[in-house]
Amino acid sequence: MKKAVLGRGLKALIPEKEEGRIHMISVSEIQPGTHQARKSFNADSITSLAETLKQDGIIQPLVVSPSGTGWKLIAGERRLRAAKIAGFKKVPVTIKDTDEASAAFISLIENLQREDLNPLDEASGLEALMKKFSLTQEAVAERVGKSRSTVANTLRLLKFPEDIVLALGEGKISEGHARALSIIKDPRKRKHIIHRIINEHLSVREIEFLSSGKKTGPKSRQVSAEIREIAEKLESSLSTKVEVKANKKNQGHIKIHFFSSDELDRLIKRLSR
Repeated sequence: MKKAVLGRGLKALIPEKEEGRIHMISVSEIQPGTHQARKSFNADSITSLAETLKQDGIIQPLVVSPSGTGWKLIAGERRLRAAKIAGFKKVPVTIKDTDEASAAFISLIENLQREDLNPLDEASGLEALMKKFSLTQEAVAERVGKSRSTVANTLRLLKFPEDIVLALGEGKISEGHARALSIIKDPRKRKHIIHRIINEHLSVREIEFLSSGKKTGPKSRQVSAEIREIAEKLESSLSTKVEVKANKKNQGHIKIHFFSSDELDRLIKRLSR
């Protein structure tokens, strides 16, 4: 027999012995989260995820918390959107009866751990947490498992010129591109180079040459699209400057830059995983 309801809150909705387990909850009972770090959702990506869910189901449960007579989403908005498209009536969830600050951090951390969060969304999420809960960079860094310098560098993206922020937010340039572009003061020159990044797939190294006023040498122009793509993916993943050089025999080296002892520690931990 079910236990008697023990009052309002989590125990009023789920029997005590069921806390911490996975539950099937109606999609219509889940309200959107108020602390979603991800601001942009690619429609094609969501549709593709919906097709995957139809075949394999939802492997990773959503995270929700009690809200009135229903539930508020803490983590898993992409999965929820895809589940609706796929026609799911119920989805698997885990329940956390938590305060607003903790819910905000869980939402942000869940996105950060996926490592596909737009860097601008990450910066906006960190800034929102700091303002809403009056937190320092050190406090936020500790909660999200990053160094203070990494948090500071991420937040600095929000202060870049509007054209850089827009291109970064739309995924047209990488974080490495954005940092290289930020030293260019002439808006017309920036706009021209952003256009070239999009159409010519210029590497971060090439942007640094252009930003410094030097002309890109012939060797730099001969770098293959594949090598440029590898460098950009590494820069995006590691959030730092990366140089990849290779010759015609596919021999070369990868150089990873760091600018503080904290950043070196972060890179070592990331690479060791």
